[in-house]
Amino acid sequence: MTWVPKGLRARSAVGFALLALGLSIALSVATYEISRYYLLGQRETLATRQVMVNALVAKGLVASQEPGPDLVDALRSASNARALIRVDDTWYATVVEVSDAAVPGDLLRLVEETGSGRRRTNVNGVPYLVVGIRLPNQQVEYVEFVPLVEYERTLRTLAVVLTLAASATTVAGAAAGWAASGRVLRPLAKVAAVAASMSGGDLSSRLDVGRDPDLERVASSFNEMAASLEARIAREQRFTADVSHELRTPLTAMSSAVSLARRAEGRDRTKFAIDVLEQQVEHLSRVTVELLEISRIDAGAARLEPVEVDIESICRRTIEHVGLPAAMLHSKVARGTLAHVDQTRFERILFNLLENADRYGGGATRVILAAQSDLLTVIVDDAGPGVPDSERTAIFERFHRGSAEVRIDRAKGTGLGLSLVYEHVRLHGGTVSVTDSPEHGARFIVQIPNAIRR
Repeated sequence: MTWVPKGLRARSAVGFALLALGLSIALSVATYEISRYYLLGQRETLATRQVMVNALVAKGLVASQEPGPDLVDALRSASNARALIRVDDTWYATVVEVSDAAVPGDLLRLVEETGSGRRRTNVNGVPYLVVGIRLPNQQVEYVEFVPLVEYERTLRTLAVVLTLAASATTVAGAAAGWAASGRVLRPLAKVAAVAASMSGGDLSSRLDVGRDPDLERVASSFNEMAASLEARIAREQRFTADVSHELRTPLTAMSSAVSLARRAEGRDRTKFAIDVLEQQVEHLSRVTVELLEISRIDAGAARLEPVEVDIESICRRTIEHVGLPAAMLHSKVARGTLAHVDQTRFERILFNLLENADRYGGGATRVILAAQSDLLTVIVDDAGPGVPDSERTAIFERFHRGSAEVRIDRAKGTGLGLSLVYEHVRLHGGTVSVTDSPEHGARFIVQIPNAIRR
Protein backbone atom coordinates (compact mmCIF):
# COMPACT_ATOMS: atom_id res chain seq x y z
CA MET A 1 0.00 0.00 0.00
CA THR A 2 1.36 3.42 -1.00
CA TRP A 3 1.53 5.89 1.88
CA VAL A 4 -0.03 9.23 1.04
CA PRO A 5 0.24 12.08 3.56
CA LYS A 6 -3.10 13.41 4.73
CA GLY A 7 -3.85 17.06 4.29
CA LEU A 8 -2.78 19.59 1.69
CA ARG A 9 -0.24 21.15 4.04
CA ALA A 10 1.38 17.79 4.79
CA ARG A 11 1.54 16.94 1.08
CA SER A 12 3.12 20.33 0.36
CA ALA A 13 5.75 19.74 3.05
CA VAL A 14 6.52 16.28 1.65
CA GLY A 15 6.73 17.71 -1.87
CA PHE A 16 9.17 20.42 -0.75
CA ALA A 17 11.20 17.79 1.12
CA LEU A 18 11.41 15.50 -1.92
CA LEU A 19 12.37 18.43 -4.15
CA ALA A 20 15.06 19.51 -1.68
CA LEU A 21 16.28 15.91 -1.41
CA GLY A 22 16.49 15.53 -5.19
CA LEU A 23 18.39 18.78 -5.62
CA SER A 24 20.68 17.96 -2.69
CA ILE A 25 21.49 14.54 -4.10
CA ALA A 26 22.22 15.98 -7.53
CA LEU A 27 24.44 18.72 -6.12
CA SER A 28 26.17 16.33 -3.72
CA VAL A 29 26.94 13.80 -6.45
CA ALA A 30 28.22 16.55 -8.73
CA THR A 31 30.35 18.07 -5.95
CA TYR A 32 31.74 14.67 -4.96
CA GLU A 33 32.63 13.69 -8.52
CA ILE A 34 34.22 17.04 -9.30
CA SER A 35 36.23 16.96 -6.06
CA ARG A 36 37.23 13.38 -6.64
CA TYR A 37 38.30 14.09 -10.20
CA TYR A 38 40.27 17.15 -9.16
CA LEU A 39 41.99 15.66 -6.09
CA LEU A 40 42.89 12.34 -7.66
CA GLY A 41 43.84 13.97 -10.94
CA GLN A 42 46.17 16.35 -9.16
CA ARG A 43 47.60 13.52 -7.10
CA GLU A 44 48.16 11.35 -10.16
CA THR A 45 49.87 14.18 -12.05
CA LEU A 46 52.19 14.99 -9.15
CA ALA A 47 52.85 11.31 -8.48
CA THR A 48 53.69 10.64 -12.12
CA ARG A 49 56.20 13.49 -12.16
CA GLN A 50 57.84 12.22 -8.99
CA VAL A 51 57.98 8.66 -10.32
CA MET A 52 59.69 9.88 -13.47
CA VAL A 53 62.35 11.57 -11.34
CA ASN A 54 62.77 8.41 -9.27
CA ALA A 55 62.97 6.39 -12.51
CA LEU A 56 65.90 8.52 -13.71
CA VAL A 57 67.67 7.86 -10.40
CA ALA A 58 66.98 4.15 -10.80
CA LYS A 59 68.37 4.30 -14.34
CA GLY A 60 71.67 5.64 -13.04
CA LEU A 61 71.84 3.03 -10.30
CA VAL A 62 71.11 0.18 -12.71
CA ALA A 63 73.84 1.43 -15.02
CA SER A 64 76.42 1.60 -12.21
CA GLN A 65 75.58 -1.49 -10.14
CA GLU A 66 74.90 -5.14 -10.67
CA PRO A 67 71.36 -6.34 -9.97
CA GLY A 68 71.02 -7.67 -6.44
CA PRO A 69 70.61 -6.59 -2.82
CA ASP A 70 73.04 -3.71 -3.23
CA LEU A 71 70.94 -2.27 -6.04
CA VAL A 72 67.80 -2.53 -3.87
CA ASP A 73 69.53 -0.83 -0.92
CA ALA A 74 70.83 1.95 -3.13
CA LEU A 75 67.38 2.44 -4.69
CA ARG A 76 65.68 2.53 -1.25
CA SER A 77 68.21 5.07 0.01
CA ALA A 78 67.90 7.26 -3.06
CA SER A 79 64.09 7.59 -3.30
CA ASN A 80 62.54 6.02 -0.17
CA ALA A 81 59.72 4.87 -2.45
CA ARG A 82 57.64 1.68 -2.62
CA ALA A 83 59.20 0.55 -5.84
CA LEU A 84 59.80 -2.55 -7.93
CA ILE A 85 62.39 -2.92 -10.65
CA ARG A 86 62.56 -5.74 -13.20
CA VAL A 87 65.94 -6.59 -14.66
CA ASP A 88 66.12 -9.55 -17.04
CA ASP A 89 62.71 -10.81 -15.89
CA THR A 90 63.79 -10.70 -12.24
CA TRP A 91 61.88 -8.46 -9.83
CA TYR A 92 63.53 -6.54 -6.99
CA ALA A 93 61.38 -4.77 -4.32
CA THR A 94 62.39 -1.99 -1.98
CA VAL A 95 59.64 -2.86 0.61
CA VAL A 96 57.96 -6.08 1.61
CA GLU A 97 54.38 -4.67 1.31
CA VAL A 98 54.47 -4.80 -2.48
CA SER A 99 55.55 -7.49 -4.88
CA ASP A 100 55.38 -8.23 -8.56
CA ALA A 101 52.13 -10.14 -7.94
CA ALA A 102 50.45 -6.87 -7.04
CA VAL A 103 51.37 -5.21 -10.33
CA PRO A 104 48.30 -5.12 -12.64
CA GLY A 105 48.94 -7.24 -15.74
CA ASP A 106 47.45 -4.71 -18.12
CA LEU A 107 49.84 -2.09 -16.72
CA LEU A 108 52.86 -4.22 -17.67
CA ARG A 109 51.49 -4.70 -21.18
CA LEU A 110 50.88 -0.97 -21.48
CA VAL A 111 54.45 -0.22 -20.33
CA GLU A 112 55.88 -2.70 -22.82
CA GLU A 113 53.84 -1.19 -25.65
CA THR A 114 54.07 2.54 -24.90
CA GLY A 115 56.91 2.86 -22.42
CA SER A 116 54.78 4.11 -19.49
CA GLY A 117 51.39 3.77 -17.84
CA ARG A 118 49.46 4.01 -14.58
CA ARG A 119 46.63 2.20 -12.86
CA ARG A 120 44.78 2.26 -9.53
CA THR A 121 44.69 -0.87 -7.43
CA ASN A 122 44.29 -2.13 -3.87
CA VAL A 123 46.97 -4.06 -2.03
CA ASN A 124 45.79 -5.65 1.22
CA GLY A 125 42.90 -3.19 1.34
CA VAL A 126 45.13 -0.12 0.83
CA PRO A 127 44.54 2.00 -2.30
CA TYR A 128 47.58 2.73 -4.49
CA LEU A 129 48.37 4.48 -7.72
CA VAL A 130 50.74 2.21 -9.64
CA VAL A 131 53.00 3.95 -12.18
CA GLY A 132 55.22 1.97 -14.54
CA ILE A 133 58.06 3.29 -16.77
CA ARG A 134 60.47 1.52 -19.15
CA LEU A 135 63.94 2.92 -18.56
CA PRO A 136 65.40 4.39 -21.75
CA ASN A 137 68.14 2.35 -23.51
CA GLN A 138 67.73 -0.46 -20.94
CA GLN A 139 65.58 -3.58 -20.82
CA VAL A 140 64.42 -2.53 -17.34
CA GLU A 141 60.90 -1.65 -16.02
CA TYR A 142 60.53 0.59 -13.02
CA VAL A 143 57.21 0.34 -11.11
CA GLU A 144 56.32 2.48 -8.11
CA PHE A 145 53.32 2.21 -5.75
CA VAL A 146 52.07 5.62 -4.59
CA PRO A 147 49.64 5.38 -1.61
CA LEU A 148 46.25 7.13 -1.93
CA VAL A 149 45.03 6.54 1.63
CA GLU A 150 44.90 10.21 2.59
CA TYR A 151 43.00 11.14 -0.54
CA GLU A 152 40.51 8.30 -0.09
CA ARG A 153 40.00 9.36 3.53
CA THR A 154 39.41 12.93 2.39
CA LEU A 155 36.84 11.75 -0.15
CA ARG A 156 35.04 9.63 2.47
CA THR A 157 34.90 12.64 4.79
CA LEU A 158 33.55 14.73 1.94
CA ALA A 159 30.89 12.08 1.21
CA VAL A 160 29.78 12.07 4.86
CA VAL A 161 29.62 15.87 4.92
CA LEU A 162 27.61 15.96 1.70
CA THR A 163 25.22 13.29 3.02
CA LEU A 164 24.65 15.27 6.21
CA ALA A 165 24.18 18.43 4.19
CA ALA A 166 21.63 16.68 1.95
CA SER A 167 19.75 15.44 5.02
CA ALA A 168 19.78 18.89 6.59
CA THR A 169 18.61 20.41 3.32
CA THR A 170 15.77 17.88 3.12
CA VAL A 171 14.62 18.72 6.64
CA ALA A 172 14.93 22.42 5.88
CA GLY A 173 12.94 21.89 2.69
CA ALA A 174 10.18 20.12 4.62
CA ALA A 175 10.13 22.94 7.19
CA ALA A 176 10.06 25.54 4.44
CA GLY A 177 7.24 23.66 2.70
CA TRP A 178 5.29 23.43 5.95
CA ALA A 179 5.76 27.15 6.66
CA ALA A 180 5.06 28.24 3.08
CA SER A 181 1.98 26.05 2.74
CA GLY A 182 0.74 27.33 6.10
CA ARG A 183 1.05 30.87 4.82
CA VAL A 184 -0.63 29.97 1.54
CA LEU A 185 -3.44 28.05 3.26
CA ARG A 186 -4.03 30.72 5.90
CA PRO A 187 -6.83 32.30 3.83
CA LEU A 188 -8.52 28.88 3.66
CA ALA A 189 -8.34 28.68 7.45
CA LYS A 190 -10.05 32.07 7.56
CA VAL A 191 -12.73 30.78 5.18
CA ALA A 192 -13.23 27.71 7.38
CA ALA A 193 -13.43 29.86 10.53
CA VAL A 194 -16.00 32.19 8.98
CA ALA A 195 -18.01 29.24 7.63
CA ALA A 196 -17.95 27.59 11.07
CA SER A 197 -19.05 30.85 12.67
CA MET A 198 -21.95 31.11 10.22
CA SER A 199 -22.84 27.48 10.81
CA GLY A 200 -22.93 28.25 14.54
CA GLY A 201 -25.52 30.96 13.94
CA ASP A 202 -23.45 34.12 13.44
CA LEU A 203 -24.66 35.00 9.95
CA SER A 204 -22.98 38.41 10.11
CA SER A 205 -19.48 36.89 9.85
CA ARG A 206 -17.52 37.96 6.77
CA LEU A 207 -14.18 37.07 5.22
CA ASP A 208 -11.37 39.64 5.37
CA VAL A 209 -8.18 38.94 3.38
CA GLY A 210 -6.76 42.46 3.50
CA ARG A 211 -5.51 43.86 0.21
CA ASP A 212 -4.32 40.63 -1.36
CA PRO A 213 -5.25 41.00 -5.05
CA ASP A 214 -5.20 37.23 -5.62
CA LEU A 215 -7.70 36.52 -2.84
CA GLU A 216 -9.82 39.65 -3.07
CA ARG A 217 -12.14 38.17 -5.71
CA VAL A 218 -12.59 34.97 -3.68
CA ALA A 219 -13.34 36.96 -0.53
CA SER A 220 -15.75 39.22 -2.40
CA SER A 221 -17.65 36.26 -3.87
CA PHE A 222 -17.75 34.50 -0.51
CA ASN A 223 -19.02 37.60 1.28
CA GLU A 224 -21.68 38.17 -1.37
CA MET A 225 -22.82 34.59 -0.94
CA ALA A 226 -22.86 34.99 2.86
CA ALA A 227 -24.85 38.23 2.61
CA SER A 228 -27.32 36.61 0.25
CA LEU A 229 -27.70 33.63 2.57
CA GLU A 230 -28.16 35.90 5.60
CA ALA A 231 -30.82 37.92 3.80
CA ARG A 232 -32.65 34.79 2.65
CA ILE A 233 -32.67 33.24 6.11
CA ALA A 234 -33.80 36.54 7.61
CA ARG A 235 -36.67 36.67 5.12
CA GLU A 236 -37.66 33.09 5.95
CA GLN A 237 -37.51 33.82 9.67
CA ARG A 238 -39.61 36.93 9.26
CA PHE A 239 -42.07 35.00 7.12
CA THR A 240 -42.36 32.22 9.73
CA ALA A 241 -42.78 34.71 12.56
CA ASP A 242 -45.31 36.76 10.58
CA VAL A 243 -47.35 33.71 9.61
CA SER A 244 -47.34 32.46 13.20
CA HIS A 245 -48.45 35.83 14.51
CA GLU A 246 -51.14 36.14 11.84
CA LEU A 247 -52.46 32.69 12.71
CA ARG A 248 -52.79 33.39 16.39
CA THR A 249 -55.66 35.91 16.00
CA PRO A 250 -58.01 33.67 13.96
CA LEU A 251 -57.04 30.69 16.09
CA THR A 252 -58.03 32.55 19.22
CA ALA A 253 -61.35 33.44 17.65
CA MET A 254 -61.92 29.85 16.49
CA SER A 255 -61.13 28.52 19.96
CA SER A 256 -63.65 30.93 21.48
CA ALA A 257 -66.25 29.91 18.93
CA VAL A 258 -65.69 26.22 19.67
CA SER A 259 -66.08 26.89 23.40
CA LEU A 260 -69.38 28.71 22.80
CA ALA A 261 -70.66 25.96 20.50
CA ARG A 262 -69.76 23.27 23.04
CA ARG A 263 -71.82 25.02 25.74
CA ALA A 264 -74.88 24.87 23.54
CA GLU A 265 -76.87 21.65 23.35
CA GLY A 266 -76.69 20.00 19.96
CA ARG A 267 -77.25 16.81 18.10
CA ASP A 268 -74.66 14.04 17.96
CA ARG A 269 -73.56 15.00 14.48
CA THR A 270 -73.01 18.60 15.54
CA LYS A 271 -71.11 17.44 18.62
CA PHE A 272 -68.86 15.25 16.47
CA ALA A 273 -68.11 18.15 14.14
CA ILE A 274 -67.27 20.38 17.09
CA ASP A 275 -64.92 17.70 18.50
CA VAL A 276 -63.09 17.44 15.18
CA LEU A 277 -62.88 21.20 14.90
CA GLU A 278 -61.56 21.47 18.44
CA GLN A 279 -58.84 18.90 17.80
CA GLN A 280 -57.72 20.68 14.65
CA VAL A 281 -57.73 24.09 16.33
CA GLU A 282 -55.69 22.67 19.22
CA HIS A 283 -53.24 21.09 16.80
CA LEU A 284 -52.93 24.28 14.77
CA SER A 285 -52.45 26.35 17.94
CA ARG A 286 -49.63 24.10 19.05
CA VAL A 287 -47.95 24.25 15.65
CA THR A 288 -48.15 28.03 15.81
CA VAL A 289 -46.58 28.20 19.27
CA GLU A 290 -43.78 25.83 18.31
CA LEU A 291 -43.13 27.68 15.07
CA LEU A 292 -42.81 30.90 17.03
CA GLU A 293 -40.30 29.25 19.37
CA ILE A 294 -38.33 27.82 16.43
CA SER A 295 -38.27 31.22 14.72
CA ARG A 296 -36.95 32.89 17.88
CA ILE A 297 -34.19 30.28 18.15
CA ASP A 298 -33.27 30.67 14.47
CA ALA A 299 -33.18 34.43 14.81
CA GLY A 300 -30.86 34.17 17.80
CA ALA A 301 -33.44 35.83 20.01
CA ALA A 302 -33.76 32.84 22.34
CA ARG A 303 -31.79 33.40 25.52
CA LEU A 304 -31.01 30.88 28.22
CA GLU A 305 -32.11 32.01 31.68
CA PRO A 306 -30.56 29.45 34.05
CA VAL A 307 -31.54 29.31 37.70
CA GLU A 308 -30.79 26.84 40.46
CA VAL A 309 -33.73 24.43 40.83
CA ASP A 310 -34.44 21.21 42.72
CA ILE A 311 -34.03 18.97 39.71
CA GLU A 312 -35.80 15.94 41.20
CA SER A 313 -38.90 18.02 42.09
CA ILE A 314 -38.99 19.51 38.59
CA CYS A 315 -38.93 16.04 37.02
CA ARG A 316 -41.66 14.67 39.32
CA ARG A 317 -43.91 17.66 38.67
CA THR A 318 -43.50 17.35 34.89
CA ILE A 319 -44.23 13.62 34.99
CA GLU A 320 -47.41 14.21 36.96
CA HIS A 321 -48.40 17.05 34.61
CA VAL A 322 -48.61 14.64 31.66
CA GLY A 323 -50.75 12.26 33.72
CA LEU A 324 -48.11 9.70 34.69
CA PRO A 325 -47.34 8.44 38.21
CA ALA A 326 -44.44 10.18 39.96
CA ALA A 327 -43.12 6.74 40.92
CA MET A 328 -42.00 6.36 37.31
CA LEU A 329 -39.01 8.57 38.18
CA HIS A 330 -35.91 6.59 39.17
CA SER A 331 -33.69 9.19 40.74
CA LYS A 332 -30.00 8.50 41.30
CA VAL A 333 -29.26 11.94 42.69
CA ALA A 334 -29.31 12.98 46.31
CA ARG A 335 -32.52 14.56 47.53
CA GLY A 336 -32.40 18.32 47.23
CA THR A 337 -29.72 18.31 44.51
CA LEU A 338 -29.70 21.62 42.68
CA ALA A 339 -29.21 22.00 38.94
CA HIS A 340 -28.29 25.17 37.11
CA VAL A 341 -30.69 25.06 34.14
CA ASP A 342 -33.35 27.12 32.41
CA GLN A 343 -36.39 25.74 34.22
CA THR A 344 -38.93 26.45 31.47
CA ARG A 345 -36.79 24.91 28.74
CA PHE A 346 -35.85 21.91 30.89
CA GLU A 347 -39.51 21.22 31.65
CA ARG A 348 -40.26 21.49 27.92
CA ILE A 349 -37.47 19.00 27.14
CA LEU A 350 -38.88 16.38 29.51
CA PHE A 351 -42.51 17.13 28.55
CA ASN A 352 -41.80 16.67 24.82
CA LEU A 353 -39.90 13.43 25.41
CA LEU A 354 -42.74 12.03 27.54
CA GLU A 355 -45.32 13.08 24.96
CA ASN A 356 -43.25 11.58 22.15
CA ALA A 357 -43.07 8.29 24.08
CA ASP A 358 -46.84 8.39 24.64
CA ARG A 359 -47.59 9.10 20.98
CA TYR A 360 -45.12 6.72 19.31
CA GLY A 361 -43.89 4.29 21.98
CA GLY A 362 -47.03 3.34 23.88
CA GLY A 363 -46.08 5.55 26.80
CA ALA A 364 -42.96 6.03 28.86
CA THR A 365 -41.95 3.13 31.10
CA ARG A 366 -39.26 4.80 33.12
CA VAL A 367 -37.54 8.16 33.63
CA ILE A 368 -34.02 8.02 35.04
CA LEU A 369 -32.36 11.03 36.62
CA ALA A 370 -28.60 10.77 37.25
CA ALA A 371 -25.63 13.01 37.93
CA GLN A 372 -21.92 12.36 37.57
CA SER A 373 -19.64 15.15 38.71
CA ASP A 374 -21.28 18.21 37.14
CA LEU A 375 -22.99 16.28 34.29
CA LEU A 376 -26.78 16.01 34.46
CA THR A 377 -28.33 13.03 32.67
CA VAL A 378 -32.04 12.43 32.00
CA ILE A 379 -33.19 9.18 30.35
CA VAL A 380 -36.68 8.43 29.05
CA ASP A 381 -37.47 4.80 28.16
CA ASP A 382 -40.46 3.34 26.36
CA ALA A 383 -41.49 -0.15 25.22
CA GLY A 384 -42.57 0.80 21.72
CA PRO A 385 -41.14 -0.25 18.36
CA GLY A 386 -37.96 1.77 18.92
CA VAL A 387 -36.16 3.97 16.42
CA PRO A 388 -34.32 2.38 13.46
CA ASP A 389 -30.62 3.17 13.16
CA SER A 390 -31.24 5.01 9.90
CA GLU A 391 -33.58 7.51 11.64
CA ARG A 392 -31.72 8.17 14.90
CA THR A 393 -30.36 11.45 13.62
CA ALA A 394 -33.19 12.47 11.31
CA ILE A 395 -35.88 12.33 14.05
CA PHE A 396 -34.42 15.52 15.55
CA GLU A 397 -34.98 17.39 12.30
CA ARG A 398 -38.00 19.62 11.88
CA PHE A 399 -41.25 18.03 10.68
CA HIS A 400 -39.71 14.56 10.68
CA ARG A 401 -42.20 12.14 12.23
CA GLY A 402 -40.32 8.90 11.61
CA SER A 403 -41.74 5.57 10.48
CA ALA A 404 -43.45 4.64 13.78
CA GLU A 405 -47.22 4.55 13.65
CA VAL A 406 -49.21 6.90 15.89
CA ARG A 407 -51.74 5.39 18.24
CA ILE A 408 -55.23 5.64 16.75
CA ASP A 409 -56.55 7.45 19.84
CA ARG A 410 -53.88 10.15 19.71
CA ALA A 411 -53.72 13.30 17.64
CA LYS A 412 -51.10 13.61 14.97
CA GLY A 413 -47.84 15.24 16.13
CA THR A 414 -46.51 18.51 14.79
CA GLY A 415 -43.11 17.12 13.82
CA LEU A 416 -41.44 19.85 15.88
CA GLY A 417 -41.36 18.31 19.35
CA LEU A 418 -38.03 16.48 19.11
CA SER A 419 -36.45 19.30 17.12
CA LEU A 420 -37.34 21.64 19.98
CA VAL A 421 -35.84 19.15 22.43
CA TYR A 422 -32.64 19.24 20.38
CA GLU A 423 -32.61 23.07 20.29
CA HIS A 424 -33.33 23.47 24.02
CA VAL A 425 -30.59 20.95 24.91
CA ARG A 426 -28.18 22.68 22.51
CA LEU A 427 -28.82 26.03 24.19
CA HIS A 428 -27.78 24.35 27.45
CA GLY A 429 -24.56 23.20 25.78
CA GLY A 430 -25.65 19.56 26.01
CA THR A 431 -26.47 16.63 23.72
CA VAL A 432 -29.49 14.42 23.07
CA SER A 433 -29.36 11.00 21.48
CA VAL A 434 -31.52 7.90 21.06
CA THR A 435 -30.68 4.22 21.46
CA ASP A 436 -32.47 1.00 22.47
CA SER A 437 -34.19 0.70 25.83
CA PRO A 438 -34.07 -2.48 27.98
CA GLU A 439 -37.68 -3.12 26.87
CA HIS A 440 -36.46 -3.04 23.22
CA GLY A 441 -38.17 0.29 22.69
CA ALA A 442 -36.51 3.69 22.42
CA ARG A 443 -34.26 5.29 25.01
CA PHE A 444 -33.72 9.05 24.76
CA ILE A 445 -30.64 10.32 26.61
CA VAL A 446 -30.20 13.99 27.47
CA GLN A 447 -26.87 15.11 28.92
CA ILE A 448 -26.25 18.66 30.11
CA PRO A 449 -22.71 19.55 31.31
CA ASN A 450 -21.90 22.03 34.09
CA ALA A 451 -25.43 21.72 35.46
CA ILE A 452 -25.04 20.07 38.87
CA ARG A 453 -24.33 22.24 41.90
CA ARG A 454 -22.95 20.41 44.93
